[in-house]
Amino acid sequence: MRSKLSTIVVVALLAGLPLAAAAGPHEAVEAYRAGDYAGVLRECEAAAKAGDAICQDLLGLLYSEGKGVKADQVVAVRWFRLSADQGNPIAAYNLALAYQTGQGVAKDSNQAKKWYAAAAEKGLAPAQARLGILAINDDKDWKTGIKLLRPAAAQGVPEAQAMLALGYQSGNGVKRNPRLAIKWYEEAADHGFTGAQSMLAGIYEHGDGVEADFKESYFWYAVALRDPKDLRRKEDEAGLKRVASKLSKHDIDDAAGIAQDWKPKEVEIGSARRTTKRKPGGQEVAQGPRMIATGSGFYVSRSGYLLTNNHVVAECREMRITTGETGVPAKVIATDPDRDLALVQAPRPVADAVVFRADPPRLGENVVVVGFPLSGLLSSDAIVTSGIVSALAGAGNDRRRLQMSAPIQPGNSGGPLFDPSGHVVGVAVATLSTVRLAQLTGAIPENINFAVKGDEARQFLAAHNLKIETAPAGTELSVATIADQALKVTVRLECWK
Repeated sequence: MRSKLSTIVVVALLAGLPLAAAAGPHEAVEAYRAGDYAGVLRECEAAAKAGDAICQDLLGLLYSEGKGVKADQVVAVRWFRLSADQGNPIAAYNLALAYQTGQGVAKDSNQAKKWYAAAAEKGLAPAQARLGILAINDDKDWKTGIKLLRPAAAQGVPEAQAMLALGYQSGNGVKRNPRLAIKWYEEAADHGFTGAQSMLAGIYEHGDGVEADFKESYFWYAVALRDPKDLRRKEDEAGLKRVASKLSKHDIDDAAGIAQDWKPKEVEIGSARRTTKRKPGGQEVAQGPRMIATGSGFYVSRSGYLLTNNHVVAECREMRITTGETGVPAKVIATDPDRDLALVQAPRPVADAVVFRADPPRLGENVVVVGFPLSGLLSSDAIVTSGIVSALAGAGNDRRRLQMSAPIQPGNSGGPLFDPSGHVVGVAVATLSTVRLAQLTGAIPENINFAVKGDEARQFLAAHNLKIETAPAGTELSVATIADQALKVTVRLECWK
């Protein structure tokens, strides 16, 4: 049997794969999705023998799980190795897992770390999580472990989220921060990670970094105890009895009913946390507003109007503009889902606003992106990255967007893209889903990021009668000077629901 994390990786990757692939591998992936394992063999057996890395890894999965064939861990390892040797990060992860668990090959922690590292270097989040956990458990190196866990946790790996939470709770490898500990325990707990559910129950029982809430504690103890393999069963049963003694029968019945009906959130790389729990019968119970996502925005008018992406505001009941630990409410004025743009109004006028470039950027031109990526993991300050305009169209030849090499991460969405003279030429919008492409291509594409073109943004603003300042390309400035100017107009946005 493969580990829980391995199963999560396989399901998440296959569920999100794009549909562009050679016929054999493409049909095999579709067959795997549908549970047609005989179809996987039919489409992939010859291709794998001919050297196709995708099919080699898929056959390894079949033999490892005993799906459509008799389980044979030795054969599984052979297929994983052939695929991993060709640079397939998913196969490298699976081979590392075999070395770590001793399935089909002798246990070898050094080999496990080697292959996890090969996958992690190409951006595979579950491999980063495994390396981080090994660094903490085997090497007692919390600092390195936390560094590896952060990007994996941000991409939705529950074990990474739980271990990162433990770091924030204990102050190991990072400054102690009970608030962030609760945030990451909730992420992992919502994804069905039993250990995080137990930890949350204890936190709410004792009020560690949060106001004690015995009903919430009862709920998480009850959810954790639904897992027959709960490693903390005795402690959780004792905790359930303790908090039950402090609740009314009505509250116990209510919490128990919600826990009985609760279902874990499907694990998806980059997904947002659930903000409701469910009573029996499917009725949702609001848990009060919670921050579900963050993004970036920038002032386009001194009247206090901000531009950001539509997907930053689409699911929000409330928007907030934050500076450090303080925040002010903001109002969504207009949206354009097709362009993926939104206009937001701050509560008061501002001193500075951007200048849009009057002419379009050129292929190969330098650009600078400013935003607030991976909020809660990286610095609370704005992050500045630079690159070039790689293409004048986005994915699927979308002419409303451009492609750039400047790196962006979750949270960069809606941030400004500046030309060498400090004028806005685009709005950061997305990065290529490297993990989703890895299974099909056998390689992680690098630095493929997209922005809404500046002229699209200008048309959107003009449609809503907003006057903006424009200018032609001017004197080239240093990245540091552009960054100084950008910090005056770029803000962090919080989405609350």
